[in-house]
Amino acid sequence: MKACFLPTDQAFLRYVEIPGEGPPLLWLHGWLCTSTGELMTTAVQPALRGRRSLVIDFLGHGYSDRPLDFAYNYADHARTIVALIDSLGLRECGLIGHSMGGSVAVHVAAARPSVVSLLVMAEASMDADEDGMDGQSEDRFLQNGFAEMLEEQARAGLAQPTGTMAAHVGITRLVEPRAIYREAVSSARADAHAGRSLLPGLDMPRWYLMGSLSDPEPDLQRDLAAMGVGWKVVPDTGHAMGLQNPEGLAQTVAEVLATSWPRWKGTRTAGEAPERITH
Repeated sequence: MKACFLPTDQAFLRYVEIPGEGPPLLWLHGWLCTSTGELMTTAVQPALRGRRSLVIDFLGHGYSDRPLDFAYNYADHARTIVALIDSLGLRECGLIGHSMGGSVAVHVAAARPSVVSLLVMAEASMDADEDGMDGQSEDRFLQNGFAEMLEEQARAGLAQPTGTMAAHVGITRLVEPRAIYREAVSSARADAHAGRSLLPGLDMPRWYLMGSLSDPEPDLQRDLAAMGVGWKVVPDTGHAMGLQNPEGLAQTVAEVLATSWPRWKGTRTAGEAPERITH
């Protein structure tokens, strides 16, 4: 576990670094989730062995700090990831964002296009959604709504002890309730989902991953194809692909890497050109 101090927020963003070669893959999780709980298993699959990865928990989630005055909107989450990139002095990285994390990743790529050389969005929401709070105020959600959400997830987990929700409820418990509420409200604003306006201006390879068990979205696929965004289907999973089929998600990411990201040998020092493996 490593930590990056964010002076603007007086908080620590925490992440697990998986050692490996080449520029790192930064893993960004979805709503109600943590990367350490949801995406870690994917990042360490054999298909991605040897790749350096940073498995990051957003502020308010998992191991990261939970500042009460943080906005918890997509733009501010992106700002913290940009701060991490800058703090580490990364000259190149790839982003793999799931759901909310995919939307945040678009903002990060737009903020650091000279550093982000691959953008993978796994069922990222590209449009404004209903906020999912059913008209609750933040105070009401903090007092009762969060407990009710956990109770509902726990019941679903008990009903299917080997199902996804049995694992998911343990991850949701590690999220700051204010983060859940403010992210849900943020998801209902069109400015949170800037993908359709930002993606056409990005030059790095861009991919969208869809679970084979999720509802088809032919209009989205067509629109993204017009922007030059690649499309791949992750087998045997719905939206919660990091929990339902981490092996399949890792294999699909590995296929994207083989297609769009060069393999690298060793590391670079300042001023050195990358050495590519061509065989």
